[in-house]
Amino acid sequence: MKILLKVKFKSLVNTIKNSSSRKYILFLLFGILIFALLSVISVKVFGYIYNQSDFTLPLKYFLAEKLLTMVFLTMYTMLILSSLISTLNIFFLSKDLNLLFSSPIPPGKIFFWKGIEVLINSSAMVVFFSLPVLFSYFYYFSPSSGNIILSILSFLLFIISGVLLGITTGFIIPGFISVKRLQPALSVTSILLISFVVIFIRMLQPEKFGNPDIIDNVLEYIGSFSTPFFKHFPFHWLSNSMISISKGGYSDYLNFGIYFLILISVFILILWYFQKRFYFKLFDKLKRGISGGRKTSTWKKRLIKGDYGTLLNKELKSFLRTPEQWSQLLVIGAIIVVFIMNMKVIPLPSPQIKNFIAYMNIGMAAFIVTGLNSRFTFTSIPMENPGIVHILASPFDRRKILKFKLIFYMIPMMALAFFLFFTGEITLKLDRIARISGIIYLVPAVFFITLMAFFFSLRIKGSKALSPQHLIVSREGISFMLWSMIYIGLSIMYMIRPLYIYFFHKFTGKEIPYGEITLWIAGFFLINFLIISYFYRNMRKEWREKEFL
Repeated sequence: MKILLKVKFKSLVNTIKNSSSRKYILFLLFGILIFALLSVISVKVFGYIYNQSDFTLPLKYFLAEKLLTMVFLTMYTMLILSSLISTLNIFFLSKDLNLLFSSPIPPGKIFFWKGIEVLINSSAMVVFFSLPVLFSYFYYFSPSSGNIILSILSFLLFIISGVLLGITTGFIIPGFISVKRLQPALSVTSILLISFVVIFIRMLQPEKFGNPDIIDNVLEYIGSFSTPFFKHFPFHWLSNSMISISKGGYSDYLNFGIYFLILISVFILILWYFQKRFYFKLFDKLKRGISGGRKTSTWKKRLIKGDYGTLLNKELKSFLRTPEQWSQLLVIGAIIVVFIMNMKVIPLPSPQIKNFIAYMNIGMAAFIVTGLNSRFTFTSIPMENPGIVHILASPFDRRKILKFKLIFYMIPMMALAFFLFFTGEITLKLDRIARISGIIYLVPAVFFITLMAFFFSLRIKGSKALSPQHLIVSREGISFMLWSMIYIGLSIMYMIRPLYIYFFHKFTGKEIPYGEITLWIAGFFLINFLIISYFYRNMRKEWREKEFL
């Protein structure tokens, strides 16, 4: 074990030395920013609950317990998901397995070592993001050093149980799914889990935590957050054990600790049995690529004839055959559901607030489109390397290929943006000027953002095929997101002026200066026309000069 630990440590050191320091600095700064943001939110929320003099102490503990349950539910799902994916990569696809199995190291120790790797890889991020929540709770509700130690012990048991559950699931899935369908199945499973958690948390309406006065009966308010089904899950055990020791109920803490130990023991026994009976069989199955069933492919004629019909057929087949791409549609579905739910529960105390929220809805739709362009449009051309040379060597006009790709991604992005906008418009029942301004803003904004995604993707050098994750965090990917955010911020600020002129004159009873409003809108279109023309010319130039060999 000491030798394996030394080898792993040296491999990590060499990876850091050979990697670009700029990327690590960027990730470090981003991590610090997220950590600081979570810390501020956690301190504000727990501090607000603790310092409310109108709240009784049982109510404070109740709100803290429900908040912790919601947070630990998210963390537990992340643990299962991360350890599930890590199990496939580390236990079955790791490059050092052939060498380890041919060495004198007993298989049991190899299995244990790989389990430690999964534990570290899958829990590091969860622990990092949990620290602000734990610190904030300890500071207000459990400042005693003894209570902190006991809570950390429960948290460690919580982490271990989640990782073991993910590893166990990772051993069960390959036994029923062929190797060709294994990774798509895991991808869909992970997206479904994430989508479920996002929608579930939104259904809890966490904004009610700080405003119980909206419910006349406090008991009814408490009952609205009671979920007896959660009592059987580790995230409920952890939150209740922390509350128990804060109240001085150490017997309840011991009971929850016993639950954790029993659950961990069961998972260890199951994994020991899997290691003895199935591990090598599954490993051999994945290595040999045994697959039941047969897949045939036909190139059917589409409704669209000519070159564009052929290109459409090619794009659809490429999209459907890439699980990393089409599984993201589930994320889009979750975003839309949460978006619609937000529109329905937003408080509207006055028409001014309603129109302000409607205006911010335009920017939110643009932000969502930017994220999707980063994931789909920006990665579409680089992910085809080096196979794209075959398309360029075909009789297709090179300009026609780029034009088709722009149209292929522009249409769904535009449709999604208007769907999100009109969903908010129908829910909020906006004024006519707000509806018109949304249409005026989204048409050039979505077109420009999609165009800019192609522009920055063409600036990626080299012909090596890269994963979407590597492309998004590349210098060009970060530049696209940065400039998109700047554009959305400046354009939103610009469009405030004509709306302000309209509502100011309407509320003061003065005559509305439609001429001035028209000039501002015309200026918006003119500015967008100029920057779109500039980026389009440069995009075509990059495409003509792009070398894919």
